[in-house]
Amino acid sequence: MVDVMGQTPEEIRQTLREQVAAAEKRAAATQELVELLKSAKASGFDSRREIEAEVDPEGHLVKLSIDEDALEGSARDLEEGVMEAYANAGRSMRDYIQRETIDRLGEDGGSLKDYLDKMDSSLGSLGR
Repeated sequence: MVDVMGQTPEEIRQTLREQVAAAEKRAAATQELVELLKSAKASGFDSRREIEAEVDPEGHLVKLSIDEDALEGSARDLEEGVMEAYANAGRSMRDYIQRETIDRLGEDGGSLKDYLDKMDSSLGSLGR
């Protein structure tokens, strides 16, 4: 029997089977995460909880709810409240994406590391 780098051919085949199985498991986890994120929504509120903003994973505003009490202030107060709620929704989505990615793919995010960095930057800066 021939040794290749100190391993028999059967040991190499076994190592390759293990690596393929691990890659398939990681690919399935990545696909599951992608599907989950397609329909994800996250909400954020202003400090007085009179305004709620909801965003999708791209940071697009998909819903805005304004309590009647928020309309009693100035237009500037309303604007600031909307921006605050929007920013908080973005941070909530960023945290959700990071948490779900780490849960499924590990601390570094694996192949989604660049995506996580982009989401951290873009969702973390909403409303600024």
